[in-house]
Amino acid sequence: MTVLLSIVPRGTADKAGLRAVCAAAVESYTPFLGPRYGQEPVVHRGLSSPGAVLVEWPATAARHTRRRAIRWASATFPGVGDELLRSSGPFGQPMELRTPVGGSYMAIAGNRREIYSWNTVPALEAVHYGEDADYFYVSNRPLAIALAMARGDVNAVETSDDYLAEALNFGFSMSGQTPFAGVTTIPTRSAVKISGGRLEVVDGPARPPATIAPNEDPFQPGVSELEAALNSSTDRLLAALPEKTIQLRLSGGKDSRLLLGLLRNRGVENLHAVTQGNETSEEVMVAAQLAEMTGIQHSVVRPAMSVPSSVIDSFTQSLRDGQGFFLSEALGAPYAFADPFVIGEGYASGQWPTFKGLYQRKKSIVQADLDHEWAAHNAQILTPELNEKTAQALLDWAESMPGSTPAEILYAYGRDIRASRYMQASTVVVDAYSQVFFPFADSEVTAVSDALTPYLRFSHIAMFLVMRRVWNESMAVPFARGGRFRFERDGPSEKLSGPDFAQRTATPEPRPVTVLGADRMAGVPDRALVEEPLTASSRYLLECAAWPRLETLLSPQFVALIRRLAAMETEHEALMTLRTAKGRVHTRVNLARAILADRWLSREWLRP
Repeated sequence: MTVLLSIVPRGTADKAGLRAVCAAAVESYTPFLGPRYGQEPVVHRGLSSPGAVLVEWPATAARHTRRRAIRWASATFPGVGDELLRSSGPFGQPMELRTPVGGSYMAIAGNRREIYSWNTVPALEAVHYGEDADYFYVSNRPLAIALAMARGDVNAVETSDDYLAEALNFGFSMSGQTPFAGVTTIPTRSAVKISGGRLEVVDGPARPPATIAPNEDPFQPGVSELEAALNSSTDRLLAALPEKTIQLRLSGGKDSRLLLGLLRNRGVENLHAVTQGNETSEEVMVAAQLAEMTGIQHSVVRPAMSVPSSVIDSFTQSLRDGQGFFLSEALGAPYAFADPFVIGEGYASGQWPTFKGLYQRKKSIVQADLDHEWAAHNAQILTPELNEKTAQALLDWAESMPGSTPAEILYAYGRDIRASRYMQASTVVVDAYSQVFFPFADSEVTAVSDALTPYLRFSHIAMFLVMRRVWNESMAVPFARGGRFRFERDGPSEKLSGPDFAQRTATPEPRPVTVLGADRMAGVPDRALVEEPLTASSRYLLECAAWPRLETLLSPQFVALIRRLAAMETEHEALMTLRTAKGRVHTRVNLARAILADRWLSREWLRP
């Protein structure tokens, strides 16, 4: 990836003033980029009237910004600029791409009169924008905009209370508010247009729907197209990989198993699989068996803290690496998310594939199913007023798709929210250390997923048949903890399952493995925060500097629970109080989000 920041004067450009703002943004933002960004930033001037500037921080030597006569284009993924110039005709309303340009990227393009910026779907690299009295700003990193608006003064950067509230209840922002006041994320299928001294959010460039060839077999339509899209996406990522080393996060589930098959078929040599767990974990057993089948190196590890000496400092580091974003999976916040073997290697993960249907868990979806999902995704740990405000952000998003059925809304939530905004923080964190390698989060793959019938998506039939084609032998390997394809939940399908059903639904068998880093927490003074998370986290919150502020944001019920857990003598007593496994997990997540809120309010993460 690369980081792009466009600064566009509202009126006639003051060249000296524009240069000063650009220099302040470059100097103040560059230290936040992370160890992968060793290249000097490039400043492109005079791209569009009235003197727009594009700053490009490349992670590698690959060229991103391309020009052709009066037109220019850039993207966060290498090589896309040339394709965009070939694909796009004269800009108009709406902007149009004559041929789809696949991949996962944020793009910015323009001519002498106007600038457009948009992102692919899912939006791993989203468009963020802001404005002040003198300039418009567009970037794939909101911190870059915030620092430009503050003229490089970190102390003058304004954070957003609305973001904090949504992050506490959802883990991310539903409304599009970023961690910074005045900086907004566009809706997934939209674009920013800057022209004639105005900034507008308009429809993004339309992508023609994927063409699915007819097939007499009701299970086959779209399977060959999905396989082709996955192959194209994987090839794109491999071609752009600066370091030919890939770390594959291998759980042995459907997603990582398919990803391993795609890489195995390409003969990737420097492929190192990593599974987090221990000898008794069924995920470890399954991953070890799959690694043996392919002959790749496999490591079983206990996760490392991002700051080995302190859990709390690791929470702060996750915000620094995420440039202000909360990691949506808060329980993972103190751990080194990317943890590369080689800086710049590929970080491969099967991140939330849209062709699985995500939240479509049954054939018929009604409004009650939506209500259930919305309740499950909202922690509701804030004051009643803030709970109502954050809940409205979710309802506003759902109502932005008029005429959609409950099933379509649920699928769109998975594609536009769960596989997009939920993923933004982890994408930024990985990008600081490694090349993001998520073949499933690709616009070509998404287009095919959109064209599949809902039944083939939510039943996992399309994914199952693609896995048969990509790596048939892997279908005889068990899944951990009784995992199954949805169409096989009640037993084998006579037409689909094949002779290996009993093998993949068997209990995994232990394999000899060595767990690396098993003693990593031994010398960490505040290790109780991860070893006794209910009681230790509650005690930390009551003593932290931000508690007086947090207490005004959190619900009286959650505050009372924190006080009750903090007073308990043992973690076992706390576990018994919460009774259910689900309640314990939810409480741990909410406590971790509250600790992230304390660290976020401290602003220590704004010191690179």
